[in-house]
Amino acid sequence: MSQSAILPAQPLTLIKAGAGAGKTYTIQSTLADWIKQGIVKADRVLAVTFTNDAANEMRTRIRLALLKEGMMAEARLLQKSNISTIHAFGLEILKTFAYEAGKSPAPRQLTEQEQDFLLRKAMDQAQAIQPVLDELEHYGYGGGFKGDDFQDADEQLTETILALINKLRSLGKGFSETADEAEALLRQAKDIITTTYGHVQKNGAPYADQLWSAIEAVRTDYPDPTTLREKGEWGNNGDTRAFVDNIYSATRERLDRDWKLWASLQFDDKLKKIREKHPRADLAEPVWNAAEKLSVHPGPLNDALTHIECLINGVLETLAAYQYTKEQAGLVDYGDMVHLANDMLEADPEWLDEIAGDYDCLIIDEFQDTNPLQYALLRRFQASSKYTLIVGDLKQSIMGFQGSDSRLFAELLNDGEKTPGVVKELDSNWRSTPELMDFINGVGTALFGSKYQELEPKAGYKSDLPAVQVLRFSKDDWNLNASAKSSKPGFTAEGNIALANHIKELLGSGSQITDRHSGQKRPIRGSDIAVLARGHSRLGKFAEALRNVGVEVQIQQPGFLACESVQWVLSALQALNNRRDHYAWLDLLTSPLMGGQSTERLSELLASYDPKTALKHSLKDLLEPLGNSLRKQPVKNQLLTIIEEARLFETLNSHPQGPQYRANLIKLIGLAEEFEALQPETLNAMGIAGKNASTFPVWLSENKDSIDEQPTPDPQAEDAVVLKTWHSSKGLEWPVVMVLDAEKASEPRFPSISMAYPEGGIDTMLQHSFVQIMPHFEDRPIKERFAKLLATEKIETDKSLYYVALTRAREQLILPWWAGFSDRSMLGYIDRLIELRAVKVGLALCEQKQVSSSTAGWNTFKARIPNRAVFQIEKGKHLGKLNHTISPSVEKNRDFQETFAQERISYFPALNLDVFRDMPANELGTWLHRLYQVYLMQPGLLDKALIKKSDYSIDSDKQKILIDHLNGFKDRISGLANNLYDEHCEVPITGLSLEGQVISGTIDYLIEGVNECWLFDHKVTKRSDIECYLKQLEIYAAMLKRRNVTSILNFPAAGELLRF
Repeated sequence: MSQSAILPAQPLTLIKAGAGAGKTYTIQSTLADWIKQGIVKADRVLAVTFTNDAANEMRTRIRLALLKEGMMAEARLLQKSNISTIHAFGLEILKTFAYEAGKSPAPRQLTEQEQDFLLRKAMDQAQAIQPVLDELEHYGYGGGFKGDDFQDADEQLTETILALINKLRSLGKGFSETADEAEALLRQAKDIITTTYGHVQKNGAPYADQLWSAIEAVRTDYPDPTTLREKGEWGNNGDTRAFVDNIYSATRERLDRDWKLWASLQFDDKLKKIREKHPRADLAEPVWNAAEKLSVHPGPLNDALTHIECLINGVLETLAAYQYTKEQAGLVDYGDMVHLANDMLEADPEWLDEIAGDYDCLIIDEFQDTNPLQYALLRRFQASSKYTLIVGDLKQSIMGFQGSDSRLFAELLNDGEKTPGVVKELDSNWRSTPELMDFINGVGTALFGSKYQELEPKAGYKSDLPAVQVLRFSKDDWNLNASAKSSKPGFTAEGNIALANHIKELLGSGSQITDRHSGQKRPIRGSDIAVLARGHSRLGKFAEALRNVGVEVQIQQPGFLACESVQWVLSALQALNNRRDHYAWLDLLTSPLMGGQSTERLSELLASYDPKTALKHSLKDLLEPLGNSLRKQPVKNQLLTIIEEARLFETLNSHPQGPQYRANLIKLIGLAEEFEALQPETLNAMGIAGKNASTFPVWLSENKDSIDEQPTPDPQAEDAVVLKTWHSSKGLEWPVVMVLDAEKASEPRFPSISMAYPEGGIDTMLQHSFVQIMPHFEDRPIKERFAKLLATEKIETDKSLYYVALTRAREQLILPWWAGFSDRSMLGYIDRLIELRAVKVGLALCEQKQVSSSTAGWNTFKARIPNRAVFQIEKGKHLGKLNHTISPSVEKNRDFQETFAQERISYFPALNLDVFRDMPANELGTWLHRLYQVYLMQPGLLDKALIKKSDYSIDSDKQKILIDHLNGFKDRISGLANNLYDEHCEVPITGLSLEGQVISGTIDYLIEGVNECWLFDHKVTKRSDIECYLKQLEIYAAMLKRRNVTSILNFPAAGELLRF
């Protein structure tokens, strides 16, 4: 046992532990030494951490330390100590004093799904929130995208309320509503808003009158609304035309409450051509000047205060109903386990003495992840404990979204610094190589300044890999995102392929790493590499890039309920429990799992349909007789029987997604077991009556948000590269780590909800904490004022997240480097550090590579950046295996039969893509494909399809351009294909290659006749790389298995069809 890892026993010890500093080893060594000396008894230890895994690991490692010292009896006694999560400890207190406190002696813990549902039900009954519900858009809830999903306005409000509930409960508020508590919360929250907002006038009517007069002056001189929209007038771009539209859509009544309209009439740089070039800019100036007075108009501030009052009162009303429901049913949630335990011990100090008397010491791990409510409980035991050991790292405080607050540890450290010997700092790193630690220490200083303590590298191994590899993407050859107005690829799109190829090359290079467990060198494999990103969306795209270059991945993604194997079993469940559910049988028998999902299979089944005998199929003959006995069994048993009788697991053995599909089925069985264990009251509250095959899918659907993540098929997969978010990487480590998304700067989001405290010590923080609510404001100067207030906290959180991500590496960090990084991005903090490290010639520290796009020449980069390698975005050889699944649109370097163009056909008008140059290229392509589909298949819905659900505006001019183009395309096709009559759009197609790979794709447009069919592929780009497109069409044509297939490439931008 290393003596340097043993700390002396004293009333309070606060340990600052950096990443890889050996905090767990220090805890186990110190505690084992205390037990060995007889200072602490092995069965009188209270150790608290914040996850079950961490608690189990701590217990195991302390026990092993005791066994290593030959203390067998003490190791057995340790089982009687309390080493658990804070919630398990709180629940034990509830059970211990249940009878004395008049509580249920066996409270049932709510599942997360049950808690969420009961909160939402209580929320629906809250009256205080009704004014906001009545005017959602007015209070900033207008709907919008969150990641890749669109959120309706009411969903945005619900998310805000749930976030406020989470913060309040983390502070210990809202468990038992009192008038004083409500008044204090409202007063403190409103004070922050009014102080930050600044001075406003008492009456806003004069300002509205002034703005209305300026608007009327414009209308008087230009009575026709279309005149100023012309390019020769004010309408030289989309923003100026929107400004004109807002002038003519305004009414005097709207100006009394429509702050978004006011903001749209304020000047910004996009309107400067009106000011600089138009002779009647004098009409616009009064509008701009009057609209700028929004910052002193009392209306927005009054609305914000009303908004806050509705939110806080509505949440307190919701929590009161929620608490009452739980108490009546003897239910508890995680918050109750801590709050009720704390209340019990506060109400009767003798109970505290009784429990505290069972322990000699208190150990708290990961203290930076503690929330105020949890610390309030632990503080009671700290005061009565003989010895307290608290371990944490402010630099790794990243769990604020769960209610934790690092300011508690910071304040505790400040108090501890006043007493010599209380605060200790671990100054070694046992994880990373010396070369890598040199860089990480530099990053720590760059991010945290003097607050960072450099760590001395203690890892006893060397690496053959460069410690840091910087992959540079220059702005000369890359855009940040793909764009329709540029031929350059996007760093966040096509750049993923370049990075995936880099990982593939590393795996095939024969490089060796040091095995963490054996300490021996061995060849690198997939599981030795982790790719870390901010969010799941980027990880999903990167996973696809890795799969496309033949690299296996290990990632948790949504899509459980949509999985084919899950849908198949659920369809079988419905079909066997309801003989008349022919749709379930059709879905079952045409599933891709059974070689279905084709027009021919569906036609065969419908042709054999008889009302008396229903559908005929061998699989139906096999399963249908099971129905009578299955209906009487629990849902779980039914699922197991269906899977076994259909030999589904055997079928999945040969399926490319077999491991994932199998894991999803196992999860489905587990969910069925959970469903059957639910209390009837819980199901009734959800509007679900009974537990059967009909209600099980309803329950799954109700809980989709919390159960839709797919389980990892093989957590121990050695050849799979691991993909995780920055958050979820905490506590893990890999030999090689690639960190994405450091080029982005996080911007504050409104409404913002956070915990706040008045000035003072730790006791003041716990007693007078409140929730700070920052609503959305339209006025730009006011919005910037509130964003500045939140910016510091946001940046500090980002620094901690980035530090956590970087410190996961043992031997090498790979840093993709977009040259146009944002000012407040993490790359901005370490840019100078990289340059300094790069000039240290001779050190195996920092290697830089310039990443070239496929359109950039080798010689150009070679001449410009000497001694730096260049690699292209191209497909290399597979690493000993083929892709399970391929998409013809990305399989470029495969051998296909040569095909030559037969005819070039023009149509009018071509689609002017420059009109849409402000729209991201990937969004434009997807949207235009959808427009073709709607126009050709359901033209009556075209008006709705022309309205994009995003910040991008499609005005009437752009709509006319689109409609004219689509009419021209349809007229030309009608004249050419007069013998074809059956049209389909977005046709999914699946087949097997000669090598046994699953090929999947989508045909954009298909027209069929008796003896021939035409297959179209829309390419919303300029004509290039036609050979690649032809290969894709050739695969689709072969998979159709039809005679006389004509393949056509449609280039809307050129108004041209290439027929082959």
